Amino acid sequence: MRISERLRYETVSNRINNARDQNAQAMEELASQRRVEKLSDDPIAASQIIRYRDNIENLRQLQTNIEYSKGFLERSEEALQAINNNLIRAKELSVAMSNDTYDQNSREATAREIREILDEVIQLGNTTFNGRYVFGGFRNQTPTLSLDGDFLGDDGIVHLEVSPGNFRPVSLNGRDVFEANPDEVAKGHFNMITALNLLHDGMVSNDKDQMHKAMYEVEHQLDKTSSGLASIGAMANALRETGNRLSGDEIILREQLSKAQDADIYHSTSEFKRTEAVLQGTLMASTKLLQPSLLNFLQ
Repeated sequence: MRISERLRYETVSNRINNARDQNAQAMEELASQRRVEKLSDDPIAASQIIRYRDNIENLRQLQTNIEYSKGFLERSEEALQAINNNLIRAKELSVAMSNDTYDQNSREATAREIREILDEVIQLGNTTFNGRYVFGGFRNQTPTLSLDGDFLGDDGIVHLEVSPGNFRPVSLNGRDVFEANPDEVAKGHFNMITALNLLHDGMVSNDKDQMHKAMYEVEHQLDKTSSGLASIGAMANALRETGNRLSGDEIILREQLSKAQDADIYHSTSEFKRTEAVLQGTLMASTKLLQPSLLNFLQ
């Protein structure tokens, strides 16, 4: 069988192109430090990489939910702790003003501080986080308390997904904090703002019986806010534990992703040197093999 010069040229050209392609691929792997860049590089590994990336993205979204929830709870805790501190101050004033050593003028002056406490508690009840009222339940885009201290929210508890299929509460029931439930009403308890108003009015009217009644009611409100703080602490601890677990899961997934897509630098370097040597050898052999005459090429 006679081999024409055209066939020799085409054969040599194909070998050079193949050597160049292999060298370019090795150089790209070495430069990017990734073994798989497209589906054709390794279909099985590519499908694993897509799955790992999707799982990592889902974990990142869950971690975003956790960070939002932690901020929401921290803001709620700050507000409720401040309310608790105001109630403590109101109790201290009620105990002091119940003493017979103070006269009506002193109690009227103290009533002004109680009024300031009242206004601050209402303001704290309308605390917001990221544009949402933290104690309003599902009605969290309108103020939780009116200017008179009436509760305007609902019983809704905000839940967010913090792990696959796991939704956790991230808000406190504001009604439990600011309003008296039927059982409490049956026992003679009041709403928080009503209790503070009772204390204020008792001081203004110099009514010690009313002040004593308000003092015990403020103690009850302190118990409720302390219980609310404990609930927030429990929710925050659960979120921290879940966040730590998700961080560990992400580390494992990233390690698996790295194994699937990242190149072995030693192997990539060796492969690049090998393909470079093959390319240089092919070019040198081609130069010697081919006769660059037009007459030979046309034969």
